[in-house]
Amino acid sequence: MLRPLEIDDAAAVLRFRGDPAATQYLSHEALSPEENVARILRLVDAAESSGVDWFNFGWAIELRETGEVIGDGRTWNSAEPPAPGKIPADCGSLGHILHPGHHRRGLGREAAGALVSWLFEERGAQTVFAGVYEANLPSRRLLAGLGFRQDRHFTSAQDTTGKNVPSWRYRLDRNPYPIQPRAATEQVAPPD
Repeated sequence: MLRPLEIDDAAAVLRFRGDPAATQYLSHEALSPEENVARILRLVDAAESSGVDWFNFGWAIELRETGEVIGDGRTWNSAEPPAPGKIPADCGSLGHILHPGHHRRGLGREAAGALVSWLFEERGAQTVFAGVYEANLPSRRLLAGLGFRQDRHFTSAQDTTGKNVPSWRYRLDRNPYPIQPRAATEQVAPPD
């Protein structure tokens, strides 16, 4: 289940955002407790500043059965809303991470599918982008399984995160996107 990320989620989020194995394919290294809190505060502030055209929302990924936060996600088209982003206003990007203890159970696919549905159905996005490091084969397979296709390759020299590894940008266009079952979008709580 997805819900807006809150500062009270910091301890749960640190369990995976502070884990070097979990962050090996993210744009940042493992976060310290202070860096984690600062990141969440930036996301909460960005969500509050989001408008009709330009947005940036952080999401907590919870287990339906227990409410435990097992991952987080992000949907955005601007790093600092309401200022315009680098992609068109009718597009959106997504990213997500799950605690390694919850991999290989279909939860990442479920969460990514819900984020895609939210971008298409609630934000009216025409195209959704996702970036993934070339070596991250599970995420590349997940995106392909959702209908994404490779859009642009970035060499290690073009990497802007400092990790100096090649990556792919994937894209999914609204049409001919196969509409997800309604249950996937019902899991997403709209931000306030």
